Amino acid sequence: MKTEEAVQRLIGVARRQHKALETERSYANWLRRYCRFVIDRQPAGGSVQRVEAFLTQLARQNVSASTQNQAFNALVFFYKDVLEEPLGNVDALRATRPAQLRHAPSIQDTTALLRTVEDVGGYPTRLIVKLLYGCGLRVSEPLNLRVKDVAFEDSRLFILGAKGRKDRVVALPCSVVEELREQLVYARALWQRDQVLRVPVELPHQLAGKYPEYQFAWPWAWVFPSHQPCRHPRTGGIVRYRMHEANVQRAVRDARRKLGLAVTPHELRHAYATHSLNRGVNLKALSEAMGHAQIETTAGYCHAEALSVPSPLEVIHA
Repeated sequence: MKTEEAVQRLIGVARRQHKALETERSYANWLRRYCRFVIDRQPAGGSVQRVEAFLTQLARQNVSASTQNQAFNALVFFYKDVLEEPLGNVDALRATRPAQLRHAPSIQDTTALLRTVEDVGGYPTRLIVKLLYGCGLRVSEPLNLRVKDVAFEDSRLFILGAKGRKDRVVALPCSVVEELREQLVYARALWQRDQVLRVPVELPHQLAGKYPEYQFAWPWAWVFPSHQPCRHPRTGGIVRYRMHEANVQRAVRDARRKLGLAVTPHELRHAYATHSLNRGVNLKALSEAMGHAQIETTAGYCHAEALSVPSPLEVIHA
């Protein structure tokens, strides 16, 4: 089987399984790299041995553990779901994931950042940054909000199809309600213009085919729509998509440079977890709010036990 034929088969299966576009692209790229490796190096043995050789080469190139795991998952998907020939036990040199403390900006630095960040490119990036910290969201999660996902009467947001295809509910801070209402006024005006021009909103999976009316329904409109329609990367049709993450990244970057801080948008999610735990929030409740699959992940933000150990230096100087 030629490389591009294999890639197209992988893309077809990924779309039937409703894989995210980024996952589809990532898996396709890894499959191309793997095919080039096999053609150039011609490693001995069967499929398992070839995959082991490829992963071992990645480890020797000092790639991160997450990068190697991504390659491994792509190849497991290709053999199991596309070729229907599941791999056996793969015994390769694996990149190790060191135990790292998550960096969380202090309350003072977070406050300064929220006061300094500005809107970028005509988008309400200041409001979005507030949501990242105020709700503990990943960068893409507020951007993926539809009108139907905002419940003002219950002060909550529905985060649907997040990492791991998991849904969750988070509390909507009262301090951002008015700004969010104003954003919906803008979003509705743009949606009404799209009704006239018959520009549909981009819908997940196969909803556009199953429920074509949803493409023009207000509940499915984006809370943070892009300024201009774009061509759908899969269908080729013109659709309204939501604003891009790059605008949020730029807004935080500009603010942190003014303040001389080292803070990324994702670290605001870390700050949400750390500051919540420091205020005595229940660990299990926080785990659910953040959408963690295991409570041990949330427990990684707990440093109270380590900080309770008294320094022997204090005894010497007593």
